[in-house]
Amino acid sequence: MRKALFIALLVWCAVTVSSAQTAPKLTLSATQVQTHSSLKVHGSGFTPKRNLSSHLLKPDGKEYPVISMLADDRGEFAHEIETLLLEIGTHELWVVDDSSKTSSNRVKFEVHR
Repeated sequence: MRKALFIALLVWCAVTVSSAQTAPKLTLSATQVQTHSSLKVHGSGFTPKRNLSSHLLKPDGKEYPVISMLADDRGEFAHEIETLLLEIGTHELWVVDDSSKTSSNRVKFEVHR
């Protein structure tokens, strides 16, 4: 009984640690960017070779249309946002793993003249 409980505890710890290490995460190349330029986005910790939904909020809180992307075989993606048509102000970005329904962290960047 004690051995089975110990093994169950070890399995639970392993699952908890591995899921914490692979939580979807976004990083940006910059948090301040001028209009007429671009911003690089890198995502990791997503389900490999599965669909992702990218969400971007405008400075007024309204959402741009959702963009679908595909994670690579490592559960990562790279994307470039062209700021030419973005409004001046602070935008918020997050990506949802469509398979696991897990959301990445939310990152903010500011577009200025």
